[in-house]
Amino acid sequence: MAAKVKMFTLSTCSHCKATKKFMHDNGIDFDYVDVDLLQGDERQNILKEVEQYNPQRSFPTIIIGDLVIIGFRESDIKEALGI
Repeated sequence: MAAKVKMFTLSTCSHCKATKKFMHDNGIDFDYVDVDLLQGDERQNILKEVEQYNPQRSFPTIIIGDLVIIGFRESDIKEALGI
């Protein structure tokens, strides 16, 4: 079974868009949250979660299984997904 993929992204971020496109193009099932579209407590809670994986809170923050990849690093993503 493939590792679960979760991403924290911004709706306006070109690297985030490229990452989503890469996942779609490769048929990877993933969940994502556009953090900039959240408000209030929901946004604060998600930012706290992002911070646990990535203290700099930069985007995209990609979680593949137990691995955390910061930014659109295609070769690292491919390796983590085994593609």
